[in-house]
Amino acid sequence: MAPEANVCVVQDKLSHHAWRKHAQARRWGDDVLPSLIHPFMRFQREWNTGAQVDSIEPCMCSQCHHILKIICVHMEYLEDIDLVVCSHHPAAIQLVSQGLFPCPPLAPTWL
Repeated sequence: MAPEANVCVVQDKLSHHAWRKHAQARRWGDDVLPSLIHPFMRFQREWNTGAQVDSIEPCMCSQCHHILKIICVHMEYLEDIDLVVCSHHPAAIQLVSQGLFPCPPLAPTWL
């Protein structure tokens, strides 16, 4: 009798859309969500105790900073905010620290 063979089919020709979808899911699972746990828990702790939610202190690192203009959609109103972002203070972490949900996660693009 022949030994059983394990067959593994690898689909190496994903469409560009499928490749981006898988890459985004991997990034969210491996990088984005784990990095947002502590800022979210800190926000929840401050919110539940009635403490004022602190704003993010300005970053003093030597990396390139840029201003990201964001429109926050609340249930009752829209809010324009400007975030100063760099690799040490990404937009997603700053938004979650203020009780907002970031979308897209780390490097938003705009037209």
